[in-house]
Amino acid sequence: MMKPDELAQDLANLWFSAIAVASWEGRLKVLKQIDAQLLDDLETRSDHEAVLPRFVAAVIERLGFPPVENRFQAEIYARSAREDHRDAANVWLQGVATDTPPHTAPGGPDRRRFARRDVDVISEIWVHERRSPCQLLNLSLGGVRVTLWEPAPDPGTPVRLALPDEGLREATVVFRDGAVMGVRFSEQPATA
Repeated sequence: MMKPDELAQDLANLWFSAIAVASWEGRLKVLKQIDAQLLDDLETRSDHEAVLPRFVAAVIERLGFPPVENRFQAEIYARSAREDHRDAANVWLQGVATDTPPHTAPGGPDRRRFARRDVDVISEIWVHERRSPCQLLNLSLGGVRVTLWEPAPDPGTPVRLALPDEGLREATVVFRDGAVMGVRFSEQPATA
C-alpha cells in the first residue's frame, strides 16, 4: 500500500470535482461512500484510520477551509486529520449544544452527575448489531457524546461503544441531534 498521505492526496485528486459542486449534505454522502469503500479496500482498520482523516483534511483545504455553518459541514470537519478543522467543528457543535442543551431543561439547572472532558477519538459503535465508525466528542463516567457518519438512532436505542482503554461498553441513546448523540452507559458509577 502507498503511504497514507499519498493515498489521501490521490483520493482528493480523484474525488474533488464531484465534492466541490455538491452541497455540504451531498459532500457528506460522498464521503460516507468513500469511507465505506476504504473500510472494504484497506487491509487493516489502522490503515483506514490513517488515510480517511488525511483525505478529509485535503478536501477541506481544497475547498478553502470555509467557516462551519451547518451540521453536515461539522460532521465532515470533525473527521479531519487537522486539529484546526476538528476545533472548528467542535466550536459549531458546542454552539448548537448551548442553544438547547439536551441535559438542561429550559431555564433549569444542569443535571449532569459527572464532569465531562473533551476528547477527539475515532472509535466504533454498534447499533442494532451493525458496526459503524464514530467519533467520541466528550466523555464522562456516566456517558459520552458521539458523532456518526449517519443520522443518530432514536433515544432509547441500545448501543455498544468501543472506548479507549476500557473496551466495549453497553449504553443507551439519551438524545440526538442529526448525527450527534449522547449516550448513557448501562453501568453507572455509584458516586461522582
